[in-house]
Amino acid sequence: MALENIEWLDPLVDRGRNRDLEKYAKRVSGSVPPHVPYLAACPWILRADLHFDTAMAEIQDLADNIYLVVSRDNSCRWCYGASRLLLRVAGMSNAQIEKVEEDVELSRVEPRLRDALEFARRVSRSNPAPDRESIQVLRDLGFSEAAIKELALFAAVVVFHNRFATLLALPVSTTERLASSPFARLLRFFPWGKLGTVLRAQPRVTAAAAADDEGPFADLTRALGDLPHARVLRDTLDGAWASPILPARTRALIFAVIARGLENGPAEAEARRLLAEEGLEFPLVDDILANLASPELDARESRILPYVRETIWYQPAPVQRRGKALREVLTNAELLDTVGTAALANMVGRVSLALEVM
Repeated sequence: MALENIEWLDPLVDRGRNRDLEKYAKRVSGSVPPHVPYLAACPWILRADLHFDTAMAEIQDLADNIYLVVSRDNSCRWCYGASRLLLRVAGMSNAQIEKVEEDVELSRVEPRLRDALEFARRVSRSNPAPDRESIQVLRDLGFSEAAIKELALFAAVVVFHNRFATLLALPVSTTERLASSPFARLLRFFPWGKLGTVLRAQPRVTAAAAADDEGPFADLTRALGDLPHARVLRDTLDGAWASPILPARTRALIFAVIARGLENGPAEAEARRLLAEEGLEFPLVDDILANLASPELDARESRILPYVRETIWYQPAPVQRRGKALREVLTNAELLDTVGTAALANMVGRVSLALEVM
């Protein structure tokens, strides 16, 4: 089934206005992307979205294909449509894009791209997760340790984008229509959202992650070293934990549930450490993770935890309906923060699984 035929609900969150955030988005991307109003009530998600567009150090030539293929695997109509639109604006026809996708599916591409895409898919799906053999395949093709880490991290970045866009049911009609238009190439002359920045300028590279990093999941961000996206991940984790919308305990519980679902021991251990700081001891956490329920959970957490467990693997419309039901008991900002945290936990869980076998 073509992605544009997959059922997709109306947006689950209200449009809002945050002038400071709009100014920030314009400063970073050249203008205000059309999805900014949907994220206005939870700024850290948009900041992450904008800054995860930084340049890569090792695998820049693979990025477009990874984004397209992983977004299609995750049935994210929003990200997939945006990816196709960028390729159309860059000069490719719909037939050429479809040929690229067909060649990828049939492994009719050169080995470096073929195996990089297969590895990115394993990071994204995590069922099974990357293993030492898949890492060795990349080494044998000449990928450096830094390039393999960046490949895993970028695949997880796409997971982050796919999750928050799909879970919020961001609107897809305009992007899909433009991507199919015979006039798509003309958009290169317009500073539309991030498009103008992507086509006209070199992406901005952020500073390297600090060696003395001690925030949540610091072992992971330190292991990623000075990769550009590692600094963005560090800033995103800090921004999420600084958000006043959800309590730190709820945020750590979301990370713990997703880590448990991914069978990621190190990520679960870090989430448990964060929960201990919030006063939740290990036996109680065991009960919560086993049952996704406990008298110790508040009413909001009791609804959130079963929902975020479903974000690990999903079909768009069913998980969007679950989110719509959750919206009935959460505020607009609370749903945004829940979705953003689930997307971030899925990202962290997947990249750390890949690094664990390196």
